Amino acid sequence: MSEEPIASDAEWWYPAPGESVDWLTWANTLPYCRDVGLVCAEFNATSAVFRMERSTMTPNPNGAVNGGTVAAAADQIMGALTMRMSEPGLLPATGSLHIQFHSPARAPLTFRATGLGGGRRTKFVEVAVEDRDGNRCATSQGTMIAGGSGGPPLPGS
Repeated sequence: MSEEPIASDAEWWYPAPGESVDWLTWANTLPYCRDVGLVCAEFNATSAVFRMERSTMTPNPNGAVNGGTVAAAADQIMGALTMRMSEPGLLPATGSLHIQFHSPARAPLTFRATGLGGGRRTKFVEVAVEDRDGNRCATSQGTMIAGGSGGPPLPGS
């Protein structure tokens, strides 16, 4: 039996402060991104693109990625983008998450996240999910609260 780290043992870290932050590397080392099979391809100040080649969980009987997995991936991406859009040290929390499924989410999937504005702590993010043919199969909107996690500080913060 392998000794995979559980969530509480997984390594979480803030990106280093400064102008030369390697946000792409940071996003690709997030434990939950690895757990659900997300790879970050682009990470800008207000947008990001992630890919999921296949589900790390059993697919639906029709071969599509389960909707719960799609929603969890969208939420993780919203949190990562909110981290980038927020002041340093404000660990985000999900205030609300809504998702609409338009068609089966057949992998590989592309997740296109866009920051829609907000204030100092409240951020609005949309994630459009595209299926293997490039068609939008789901749309998720979330309200994220920068500094809303209330958890202990991460290492390096």
